[in-house]
Amino acid sequence: MKNLNGQCQKSADRLEIACGQQTFILNTEFPVDVLSAGADYAPLHEKEIKEALDVCVYSESYSECVQKAEKILYIIPDITRRSGMEHFFPMMLAEAESFGKEISIIFAVGTHRAVTEDEKKTILGEDIYLKYKDRLFDHDCENMENHAFYGITKAKTPVFINKIYLEHDLIIPIGSVSHHYFAGYGGGRKLIFPGIAAKKSILRNHMLALDFAGGRRHPLAKSGELNHNPVHRDIVDALMISRAGRNFFTVNTVLDEKGSLIGMVCGDLFMAHHKACDVLDSMFRIKPDKKYRSLIVSCGGFPKDINMVQAQKSLDKAAAAAEEGADIFFFAECADGYGNSYFRDFFDMPSSKAMLDSLLADYQINRQTAYNLRTLTERFNVYLCGNISGEDCARMGFKKLNSAEDIIPLLKPETAFIPSASSYLFG
Repeated sequence: MKNLNGQCQKSADRLEIACGQQTFILNTEFPVDVLSAGADYAPLHEKEIKEALDVCVYSESYSECVQKAEKILYIIPDITRRSGMEHFFPMMLAEAESFGKEISIIFAVGTHRAVTEDEKKTILGEDIYLKYKDRLFDHDCENMENHAFYGITKAKTPVFINKIYLEHDLIIPIGSVSHHYFAGYGGGRKLIFPGIAAKKSILRNHMLALDFAGGRRHPLAKSGELNHNPVHRDIVDALMISRAGRNFFTVNTVLDEKGSLIGMVCGDLFMAHHKACDVLDSMFRIKPDKKYRSLIVSCGGFPKDINMVQAQKSLDKAAAAAEEGADIFFFAECADGYGNSYFRDFFDMPSSKAMLDSLLADYQINRQTAYNLRTLTERFNVYLCGNISGEDCARMGFKKLNSAEDIIPLLKPETAFIPSASSYLFG
């Protein structure tokens, strides 16, 4: 993870704005501040990747863990999250094969839609997909018959995890560490719970992002908070309850704005994740000198803006760099539209207050996400450039942009551009 350049303030009047699979070029009438890492990090070489797998945090090496195992379960992200696994997963599989181990792979979709066959090929590569096609498993959080029950957490979350977890003695979650808007950080153990948990478990866990006694969003269920985050603490509790009889080896990656693999921390399910979070913060936690009157915000392109459920996370992060009531020009393609019907239909509610009252009375997964988005479109003047129709923009509180150039006359002197808001934590 070599830092090639020192931290510096950047500005530009020619912006490259990622939106889905395309990039818009926008020439502004005056230079705008660019809020990004301020440093370039070299992609990891094969030698550094192997070292990460050999020299681990509170754990034996990957090779030693594999040799002691009988059945290995790799838990990997779905299409909505990159992990950089194409750089190391083939060698991990080859090593497990060399020891004659039984291998299974499951996609950690949580409550997301199922992974398509074409997406599996994209995630794994054609060769691995064809070789392991019969050992690839889909997770369906709705099918309770496919889940085993382990107990109940201190926060009263029932711990139901896909039965395939029960059938393997070495569990290897692989995922990128990122800032998550209510769980604190993604990656690590989140691949297991809620990644391959039952919907009723996920629902109860996500409910902890609300402060029911105070009638508000829980102030500690936020990006960059782990130790006191009620959602994260419940995830840890769930894993402690369900870990007996299994060994774990976690692979936590750190990706840059373009998805290049620039960091990798492996080992203990808990300690390696904490270290990876520290690495992420050292690279991508930014404290702007001021808040801005207008922001130009990109999620960073596909798959970070595959749908609005995912894209709103970037808007949530970017908002921390904006003055209250600021103009935010948000670029999110949303090829899959809203993302799901629970999220979409909640915008029938007239306001964020009505949404919150409904959530406190009858919590539903993804409706909290809709509530969070509505609070943002109420606090800020948010314009959306993407595949969402004008009617649907209005339902969510956005103003529709038909082209990138439409924002030129609307820009204020104090403007910043965030080229990959999903990558950063501001503040």
